Amino acid sequence: MQEMVPELDDLKRKSIFNEDEIRQIVKRRRDFEYGMQRNPAKHQDFLNYIQYEVAVECLRSRRSKALHWRKKTISDFAGFRRMHIIFDRGVRKFKGDMRMWYQYIDFCLRSGSTKVLSRVLLRALKFHPREVHLWLLAADTELKCGHIKAARTLLVRALRFAPKSAKLWGEFLRLEVRVACHLQAVRDSPEGLEQSTPTANAWAPGRLLFRRGLAKMSCSPSACAAFLAQAIHCLKEAQSEPSSGEGLSEWAAEVRAALAQWRPGVAEGEDWLDASDETATSLWELWWNHELECGSSWRSVADAAATSAPAVVLRHLASTLTAAAVKGASADEQTDDETAAAVLATLAGKPRAAIDAETVIGLLEELERCAEEASHASDSDKRLVQKASRALLERAVAEHPKNARIALLSWSAAAGKSKGKRPPMPPSKADSMQSEEAVAMLLLATPATMQADGDGDAQALQRQRSLETSLRNLAPSVAPGTLVTAHVAEALARGGAQALQEACSDVRAVAGKLWDMPERRAMMLAAALEAELRCWSMSTLAVAASKMLKQAKALTDRFEELLGLLSDDDPEKEDWWIRYVQFVQGALRSGDGVGSGLPSVTDLNWRAMRSVADQARYADKAQRVLQAHSGSGA
Repeated sequence: MQEMVPELDDLKRKSIFNEDEIRQIVKRRRDFEYGMQRNPAKHQDFLNYIQYEVAVECLRSRRSKALHWRKKTISDFAGFRRMHIIFDRGVRKFKGDMRMWYQYIDFCLRSGSTKVLSRVLLRALKFHPREVHLWLLAADTELKCGHIKAARTLLVRALRFAPKSAKLWGEFLRLEVRVACHLQAVRDSPEGLEQSTPTANAWAPGRLLFRRGLAKMSCSPSACAAFLAQAIHCLKEAQSEPSSGEGLSEWAAEVRAALAQWRPGVAEGEDWLDASDETATSLWELWWNHELECGSSWRSVADAAATSAPAVVLRHLASTLTAAAVKGASADEQTDDETAAAVLATLAGKPRAAIDAETVIGLLEELERCAEEASHASDSDKRLVQKASRALLERAVAEHPKNARIALLSWSAAAGKSKGKRPPMPPSKADSMQSEEAVAMLLLATPATMQADGDGDAQALQRQRSLETSLRNLAPSVAPGTLVTAHVAEALARGGAQALQEACSDVRAVAGKLWDMPERRAMMLAAALEAELRCWSMSTLAVAASKMLKQAKALTDRFEELLGLLSDDDPEKEDWWIRYVQFVQGALRSGDGVGSGLPSVTDLNWRAMRSVADQARYADKAQRVLQAHSGSGA
């Protein structure tokens, strides 16, 4: 604290701060000093102190400029010195805290303290030798000062602690490539040409580093992908220079060979068999982009991918070809005589295109997108794509007969070709579908059902068959409520209350056939009853009282059937008993004799108490719900 007396005197002399402000600064600094002396110390105490000093320094700088002080005095340097001291005390106290080290390094970079930065980085590396970013910062600092040899030494030492770091190898390779480019430019200059003594190949260190780095990361596909991406970037940077030298073409050949060798599906080893989808896609995309730049054709790329690439790579390649076909490259951008659309059709015809169901579906989607969006493609290419799509779909149905999505696509295609005729139904033993797929299948069947030949009974049978097929194809964990709701909603939108009743009749008829699936049967009846209850008031507004009574009795029968299927320990049974009581109360309250012939509320409550497992819970639920219902009705 005593060391800041000359600084404060200087600030007072220059009229930057008055006596009250200086007294306040001293008080705040004393509080911060006491805070940093506590045991245990806190990381935030140091940061708060530094934040305060930054604010004071900014205020001092603004006032000094406003007062036009040009001569530098002790107060102009004391603020930064004090912040360096606080950071130094912080990193000594928290040696293992990387946040504190990085904040100190960031402060040195922002304040332009280059000499201090070098010392801080070396101290940080002493405690954290495996922190790759610290080594890279230290090497970059030496490079900015023009110390290439020191940067090399730091990177070599870094590789001893992190020998499989793709980032370190890639930055070391970038350094060597830039040095080689500079050295080759010097040799090709007039001064260099005058030298008669032969010199070594400038690209030899970079080539050696590339081979060693690739050998170190051959067991890690993700690290290999990152290193090869950096190598390609360095190669393009070197090839863009006017002076390249003899060794560059040889290194380019080595890079091309490495890209061809280290790909999932080509490289050998368990690590490459377990490579992630993202890594596999990245490596294959690096390879084919480089091959295309070297003059290869899309045809050769597709042939190689269809031979050994993983399924995810085939889907990504199909997406790339579709994007190229939609873009419509000009003639001088074409890499071969064949268009991207034609190559996509050829890829879909390869045997491995149907390697799994997901790949088939992905390729079919890309073929459809290409046929619809590729406006630049010729008619012959579009016909070729459509033909390939039909052929792939036929193969997929044969090789994956139990896949629901493929069955849906096949059925949709058949419905499109039937032109109003009844299309064949999809197989009923398909793999489990999710609710959205089943809904799509059901809605696709509806137009054909409405156009089917025959009377109303034939149409009803066709609707029930479509609904039953979709329900049986649902995954065991998927509730049928969404499917039933879609069926009822479509009927209501198409034909009103009459179609709604027919749709609910279809649901009950299909539920009666699901004797082997009692839980799903109960869920279906619950979903149908839910739909009827929601539309009860709407469907009875404009009908006679006798018809309302008939509908109310029918709904009570639905309640009785559903409650008979639900087990006593099912909490939903309690809720449905309460819904039953509410419905009867509403019917009695509507008047016009609608409630005559319906069971009494007291009777229903007594039956519910005898049929549920937890009577106390039911009584509590019923009391709360019925009180709220009666209050809202009043």
